[in-house]
Amino acid sequence: MSRAVTSVHSLVWREMRRNTVVVAVLVVLIIETGLKSFNASGGAAGMVGLAPLLANPAVAALYGRVDNLNTGGAFVVWKMGAVLVMTVAIWAALSATRLTRAHEDDGNWDVLVIGRRNRDAVLRTTTLVLAEMGLVVAAASGLMMRAGGQSTSGSLYYALGMLSIAWSGAIIGLLSAQIAAPRRAASQLALALVVLAFLLRVVADAGSSLEWMRDLTFFGWVEKIGAFQTVDAGAAVPALVGPLVAVAAVWWLQDRRDVGGALYTHADSATAKPAFLSSPWLFAWRERSSVWRWWTLGLAVFGVIMGYLTHALVSLAHSDPSYTALLNHWGMGAMVTGVGFVAIAATVMSVVFTLLVVSWISSTGADEVKGRLDLVLATGVSRSTWMFAVTAGSLACVVVAGAATTLALWGGVRLSGTAMALSTVAEAVAGSLALVPFMVGLSVWLVARFPRLAFALGAMLVIVAYVAQILGPVLRWPALVLEVNPFHYLRSVPVSPFDLGGFLGVTLVGAAIGAAGLWRYTRRDVAN
Repeated sequence: MSRAVTSVHSLVWREMRRNTVVVAVLVVLIIETGLKSFNASGGAAGMVGLAPLLANPAVAALYGRVDNLNTGGAFVVWKMGAVLVMTVAIWAALSATRLTRAHEDDGNWDVLVIGRRNRDAVLRTTTLVLAEMGLVVAAASGLMMRAGGQSTSGSLYYALGMLSIAWSGAIIGLLSAQIAAPRRAASQLALALVVLAFLLRVVADAGSSLEWMRDLTFFGWVEKIGAFQTVDAGAAVPALVGPLVAVAAVWWLQDRRDVGGALYTHADSATAKPAFLSSPWLFAWRERSSVWRWWTLGLAVFGVIMGYLTHALVSLAHSDPSYTALLNHWGMGAMVTGVGFVAIAATVMSVVFTLLVVSWISSTGADEVKGRLDLVLATGVSRSTWMFAVTAGSLACVVVAGAATTLALWGGVRLSGTAMALSTVAEAVAGSLALVPFMVGLSVWLVARFPRLAFALGAMLVIVAYVAQILGPVLRWPALVLEVNPFHYLRSVPVSPFDLGGFLGVTLVGAAIGAAGLWRYTRRDVAN
């Protein structure tokens, strides 16, 4: 029996404590793996040859700018930094929309503000909990760095950077909740703003003439702090004070709108649009129309940026033989050619494609929990038909996003001055979709088993598997451990031949998991 909740603060914390612990543990595991990888690669001596790599604008755009790799902490900031900060920022942003806009949508906010607690008080308490959640993740990351033998000052600055990322993500979520309604629109706006902030950092690090753009994004502020490098303590001021100042804007916006309202919201009535309503298959696509638009746009923008960096990276590879040898050591020797770089970039995008599938299918669990699926099922549509419609829609979305990414990536390559056939880029992007069928099956199982946590668990599994594939070979993990990772069978097509056997094996496993999930989904009660 759970203990009675006697305050709004306790109630909000009880709702968020589980995913806060999950994110903190995930961050700790990634940091620990990175530190072990640094030691396994020979420590500071083994990183000497990476100096040319750090100076390359294409690599800086992908991983961020660092001065050196003299310590394990600096290596983690460089090698896993982008994954960590994006994970924490997106988690914080979605947590904020969940605690505010979602509760306004389902009426829970009304219960919280009954009696002496007004809207301002509840929002202040919610903001405080989000701040404390950021402190937990930041403390876990700093303590892990210190426990891993890193300097106290470096660990402290790293924790401050992670705290800034968490707070900034939370503020973006809070602002989005005031601007857009319902929760789905607010969450999509929050994700778009986080991705835009990250892309600004990517562009800023792609060339010295664009460094000023780092000041336009909180990712840039954290990068300028320089944990485990040349520290700029002054950069911590905007990184930490900025979110605190933005809180005032959140409170100001709430005071000027009704409960449930927003600057942008769906109207209560509108002209009927019968398109895509003739069958559950088409309705499942229409219901998620904004999802494929935003994901496709984001992938296209990222594709253009990656393609434009092709020339810079290839030029360095041809001018520095030691750099080429280093790439071979890290399993990225294919990057010495334009085709190779595009192939490597496409494998990075495979993470985004798998997350797209997880996001698309896991929304079924959210619809079920919120009661939005009741009307669909009440019309006679079976649960199995609806799930098939959703999974078919996810595959169609991947095809649309993949086609847009192909054109955007090819356009960026051509803008960089590198000649490359569109068919070559298409082959690379198609190869990056090899894990999509597996993720479809896994996502169906997660929705069937954990409808409320499907997206969080799926996203965590994708990130952990991707990091494990990068660092597992360096750490000389047992072959069996590597082979159970689906990313192990992903190849840098067309430089490396497509692993048809691995693809079929992973797909069959995904199909079996999906079948088990569908069986459970059609036989369990509707979640509420």
